[in-house]
Amino acid sequence: MIDARWQLAAYGLLSIILWMVAAQLVRRRDIPLVRRLGTGWAASILRFVYYVGLPYTALVLGVLPGRYLGLVGLNRLQTGAAGGVDAGPDAWRLLAQLRDAASLAILDWLPGVGTLLSLGAIMLLLLSVAWLGYSRARRSLSPGSGVAGAPSPLPSMVQVGYQAIHWSFYRSVAWLLTDDLYLAVVGGILLVGVEWLLDPGRMMARAQQPAAEEPLIDASLLIATSVIFFFVPNLWLLAPVHWLLAAASWRCVKQVTLQTT
Repeated sequence: MIDARWQLAAYGLLSIILWMVAAQLVRRRDIPLVRRLGTGWAASILRFVYYVGLPYTALVLGVLPGRYLGLVGLNRLQTGAAGGVDAGPDAWRLLAQLRDAASLAILDWLPGVGTLLSLGAIMLLLLSVAWLGYSRARRSLSPGSGVAGAPSPLPSMVQVGYQAIHWSFYRSVAWLLTDDLYLAVVGGILLVGVEWLLDPGRMMARAQQPAAEEPLIDASLLIATSVIFFFVPNLWLLAPVHWLLAAASWRCVKQVTLQTT
């Protein structure tokens, strides 16, 4: 039987290959099937399968333990749900068991809350200073004033959630292979970087407003969330902080666009 570590490595390799194939297909708008799959419900389903389906499959099959993905307390929730199955038709007993399991899972989160909030505040400050410096540099290179175009939309919770799960999935691959959290964080960054490099149109596609800074935002978020994950490897808590950092970064980008157009 193949070791679970190498099975998970295969899942990671499959994820990168699927990303590369999708990156190539997305530019083939001349193919009717690609146009249909790239919009509407079809695109939403494909994104869900890619970002959530792969990690979920690895979890269900036992290839990926929940803690490597950052799902702290998941075992308690699973135990509570399993206990409810044998509890008979009493729905109140099932709800009580799930409530107790959720309470125990939350207790597992509490030790990292203070550290997470502190690190989140530090990263928010660092990103704000970085984007302020970027704004000043861009104003000095592109002086002028005028009416701004359409502002950059703030990221949705679904978009940020997909990103957080996807990056944690790559960290989990490196973590399980090396059994070292530091190497997991570094390896996760490298795997995401490889994924971006295999999409040669990524930088070119973002070279126009209003999303010219998206690669920079993604890179800064990747580093910031990876540092936080190293100290608090809890995806439940990291996801909302990830969204806060993403929203703050995009808001700064909106200000940069207003000031330089």
